[in-house]
Amino acid sequence: MTRFLVSPEYHTPAPVPDDMYIASIVWGFSIASSIFTAVKAIRQSSVSWKRSKRLSPYILMVWLEWLASVLMGIFCWFFLRGTIRPSFQLFFGLVCMWVVQIQLLMQIIINRISLLSARRSVATRLKWTVAAILGVINISVFIIWIPARLQISKTFININEIWDRIEKVIFALIDGSLNAYFIYLVRTKLIANGLTKYMPLFWFNIFMVCISMSLDIILIGVMSLRNGFVYVQFHPLVYLIKLHIEMNNADLIVKIVKATNRKGQAQGYGIDCTPSTHLSDGIKSQAPLEHKSRVRSLFSANQKTGVEISSDGPSEEPIKLVGIRKTTSMTVQSKRYDEEAASESSSTRQLTT
Repeated sequence: MTRFLVSPEYHTPAPVPDDMYIASIVWGFSIASSIFTAVKAIRQSSVSWKRSKRLSPYILMVWLEWLASVLMGIFCWFFLRGTIRPSFQLFFGLVCMWVVQIQLLMQIIINRISLLSARRSVATRLKWTVAAILGVINISVFIIWIPARLQISKTFININEIWDRIEKVIFALIDGSLNAYFIYLVRTKLIANGLTKYMPLFWFNIFMVCISMSLDIILIGVMSLRNGFVYVQFHPLVYLIKLHIEMNNADLIVKIVKATNRKGQAQGYGIDCTPSTHLSDGIKSQAPLEHKSRVRSLFSANQKTGVEISSDGPSEEPIKLVGIRKTTSMTVQSKRYDEEAASESSSTRQLTT
């Protein structure tokens, strides 16, 4: 009996032993990664709950990403073993889980970027732009990948062979670009302004970007295996590792801030889907370069100096202390020499002699 939308001439490719060996190894690593990631997610969820008595959007996205990756791995494994038969429902569900993986991972990265962004509007535009680009590609996968897997038409199969690789290259470029932008912000907004304690975060992200890009390259490479579906088994592993990297980033940011937090307050994971570190010793959101700044210095009798900086230029919206702020206090000490008294005393000594 023909299943819904499945071609009557559907041919199920029997995986050769080598393909099953590869899929089994990948599935084993996926299980291990899911356990490690779940443990870290539970710990971060506990901290967030104790701090605010609610689960933040960041925590919710982490769990949805984890759940989509685990479910995708389970369905792919049983499909390769022949336990689950090909159907429209199966392939549609796999694409839906893949969409959740892609969209949430990119939004987690963007919300990490918003921690260093000068204005909320910039981060908001970036979120919607990336979501729109990914959404168009996601729709194309629904239109092309599902018919190709159902073997409805040879045309869809041929198009999918090319487009499937292209869209993965696009995702890799978007992922790499967002991470590179975050590294740039850390370098220019934090380290360049004297916050050298963020150097570990800088180098950690460079190292993690190399790993992330390597995973994308491997994912594209395994698409050339004999069984065209084995590469789907790599998806859960790749995105679980990427999720673990993002959670390590959140932990590192919290660790750095707690090390210098004078108030000793507990840090959590919650604000704007990013780790709510409050980074009180960071960089204040800066006004655009074309705005003129007014600096007023007030020198008091005890030689303490207060410096206030404000912007006179127009802006899109009031600058909110949302991102990272840097507070610098200065104490100026000076010694006064009464040159006139010294000169008069010298003249008196000369007249006396």
